[in-house]
Amino acid sequence: MQSNKILRLFFFLLLPVFFFACNNSEDELENEFDFQHVVSYQFLDSISTDDIAARFGGNNLVSGFVNFDITAHKITYMTENFDGTEVEASGLVLIPLVRGSAKLTSFQHSTLAKDPNPAIDQENRAPSYLPENNAEIHLSAALFASNGYMISAPDYIGYGSTGDMFHPYEHAQTTATTSYDMLVAAREYAESLGVNMRTEGETEVEELHLLGYSQGGNSTMALHKYIQENHTEEFNIVRSAMGAGAYHKTAVGDYIFNFEGELGFSISLYLWVMHTYDRVYSQKGLGYYLKEPYATEVSENGYYAISNTNPQEIFTDQFIAEVNDPNSEFSAALADNNVHDWRAEAPIKLYHSREDGLVPYFNSVDAFENLTANGSEEVLFETYEFGSDVPVEDIHGAGGGRFFSDVISRYFASGI
Repeated sequence: MQSNKILRLFFFLLLPVFFFACNNSEDELENEFDFQHVVSYQFLDSISTDDIAARFGGNNLVSGFVNFDITAHKITYMTENFDGTEVEASGLVLIPLVRGSAKLTSFQHSTLAKDPNPAIDQENRAPSYLPENNAEIHLSAALFASNGYMISAPDYIGYGSTGDMFHPYEHAQTTATTSYDMLVAAREYAESLGVNMRTEGETEVEELHLLGYSQGGNSTMALHKYIQENHTEEFNIVRSAMGAGAYHKTAVGDYIFNFEGELGFSISLYLWVMHTYDRVYSQKGLGYYLKEPYATEVSENGYYAISNTNPQEIFTDQFIAEVNDPNSEFSAALADNNVHDWRAEAPIKLYHSREDGLVPYFNSVDAFENLTANGSEEVLFETYEFGSDVPVEDIHGAGGGRFFSDVISRYFASGI
């Protein structure tokens, strides 16, 4: 999760008329287009280039990327939850009003807290709310769209139209299919509005860009892998940009759950991952994993209720023994969610801050080494370094600001 302040700072420092007709009424669209994937749609807003530039204070370094007015839309679509049930999920579509073709892009958001405490819960920051208090959407996604990228941004299951459901945090399969189904629905919705999307040569397969940071980075890796293994006839991935994702779950589990002493950051997100894998794979209940009073505290007040950051005081001996047994059920769950070790047929660039404590740097190192060793088409890796002026607890968020600015100005623009 990145603050608006950090994101604006890095965009300022690092970023060096014919429009399609989209004034169709909903009744006209229903009569003219036979939707196969979109369940419902809602026009949210028209956003001018002046409005987008103003979000960055009119900075001249950003102005070179503010090229097109955009329109914002919420859509819903059907997708499969982790338990096999069909649910009506939602997401945001940002459409640049371009001459010619837009660049189809799947934008996976970072972690949004789900918590019974309204002061902590971040449901209202999900993409389909078009939130001003979410810098990734209000700043980054809007800037990418104004630069000609048509944005498909899934809320994920557990947010938006499925806000009353459990979010299967960091479950690779559910994340990949939810994001993919959103992408297919977003493409269909754009086609209903007459939007042209860039295609590859004679195949007429849409070109696709993928990006995301933190949870969004891991989601992007899972989505890229899923499309390559199942849907190459639908999309031609041009480039994927992934920042600071927890790609190597087996190594992360070993690091976090065996850590001795204070981690130095909230353990809430790792409790959430643990609980997700229990619900998806084991159904043993929180009492199997957490000592008291922590099992009761999490059950009643959510993952963010625990202030203790010492894993050895929080987790039960039987759970830690299972983490350390490579043949255990939980180890198998971790391995099932590893997305660091495969062969990518389209270019990937990884980004990570060396001093990142929240999502350890070794995740991107392991992904880079394994993807490269497996003969991937092209894998680039950029490491961020921060000085002592950036507090350790702010490094993960600061890396997000650099990530989005680098992707739009360098990697998506020229492949570097």
